[in-house]
Amino acid sequence: MKKVITGFLFVTLLAVGVAGAEAKKTDFSLNLGLQTNICFGEWATAFDVFQGTLDLRKAFRLGRSFQISPEIMYSTGYNFHFEYSFLYPGVMVNYKVTDFFFIGAGPVVPIVLGAEDNKFIPSPKINFGLCKGRIMMTLYVIIWTGYEIPFLDLNFIGLTFGYRF
Repeated sequence: MKKVITGFLFVTLLAVGVAGAEAKKTDFSLNLGLQTNICFGEWATAFDVFQGTLDLRKAFRLGRSFQISPEIMYSTGYNFHFEYSFLYPGVMVNYKVTDFFFIGAGPVVPIVLGAEDNKFIPSPKINFGLCKGRIMMTLYVIIWTGYEIPFLDLNFIGLTFGYRF
C-alpha cells in the first residue's frame, strides 16, 4: 500500500509540473477550519481532540472537470496546544461534478512539528467540497498510515471554509 501511495505521489507531482505549464486557469485559496480525530483502535477514543487548521491551495484547471491542487495545511496541536503541531503538504486531484460540487483524493505527508522521529509516509486524503463564487467549503478525511498505527485506526476529519482569489 505504501509503495502505491508513494508512486501516486510521484506521478501526481509530475502531473503538477505539466499542468503548471499548460493550465488554462488557476485558483489560489486560503482556508480556515477545524479537524478532529476518528479513532477505532483500543489505544484512543474518537472525537476527543480538536485542532485548528489553516491551508493554502493552488488549483490548476485541466479542462472543464478536472484540476490538480498542490496544497499545504498547518494544524495546531491537540486542543489548540502549540507544543507540537502538524504540517500536511500534499497534492489533490479533484473532479468537478457540477458547477458547485467537487470530490477529490490524493496523498498528503503528515509531518509532526516538534517531534524528533518523523517518518514522512504519505497518507491518503479524500475531500468533498462546495463552491459558490469565491467562497468554498471542504469536508475531508485524512487516513494516517505511519508511526506503526494499523490502517484505519487513526483518521482525521475536518471542515474548512475558504476564499478563492
